[in-house]
Amino acid sequence: MLARLKATPVTMVERRITEPTESKLYVTWRHPEGLIHPVGLLTQRVSNGSESYRFVYLKRSESLGESFPPLPGLPDLHRVYESEDLFPVFRNRQMSRRRPDYKEYVRKLGLDIDTDPFVVMANSQGRKLTDRIELFAPPTRTEDANLTTSFFARGIRHREGAPDAVTALRSGDVLTLVDEPNNEVNPRAILIAIPEGTCVGWVPDYLVDTVHELRDLASEQAVSITAERVNPPDVAPNMRLICRLTAPWPDNFEPLSEPDFLPIGS
Repeated sequence: MLARLKATPVTMVERRITEPTESKLYVTWRHPEGLIHPVGLLTQRVSNGSESYRFVYLKRSESLGESFPPLPGLPDLHRVYESEDLFPVFRNRQMSRRRPDYKEYVRKLGLDIDTDPFVVMANSQGRKLTDRIELFAPPTRTEDANLTTSFFARGIRHREGAPDAVTALRSGDVLTLVDEPNNEVNPRAILIAIPEGTCVGWVPDYLVDTVHELRDLASEQAVSITAERVNPPDVAPNMRLICRLTAPWPDNFEPLSEPDFLPIGS
């Protein structure tokens, strides 16, 4: 005869652990002419210790026409892709934890060795020298109703005096945002400068519209940017400076809600 097992009530802590969670990363593609476009949305879903993934292309990829080649292994712009494993085109952007330089790699990102690989990919932006694909996490809302996001300063090596100016920075140093309407690639481009005036790079294209909108809604003075992490000169220029942008979250504001960021599929 089988013994009847006594049912054990699930505590609130256990419920929180087992509730499904989702993490999203936007996928971008850099056009040969230089502009970076949002082209896809990658979602990781964790439920009861199991992971699953979903990928869908965005409206912007469709409007790029033949200039945009679909991502490897994801050929149909109108299909919703789902898998229990991370799609190879993204899995190949995760450094193996077995590599001897992995600990140093995550340290440069301001993370520790036990950080979830999906979070590591978000912070590294999944960049490779062999293609034009990058990933980024959407801005988040803090408990005190602020918007915050971090990103690598772009184009440090293309600004005279920028590498030395970055070397002199310290974590927490205040930076400034400078419009660059004469930029030939993107007239809405925004430069990042130190208080003394030297420009050390650019805000990524995919955040430019969000920053402009925040400055219009919350005033320029309310949008702040600081040096979150400064890596030494022997680190690749694209990983030298991690910036943190913070601003009040305006009422009824939704970042990355422009038509270009809408999914094609559902």
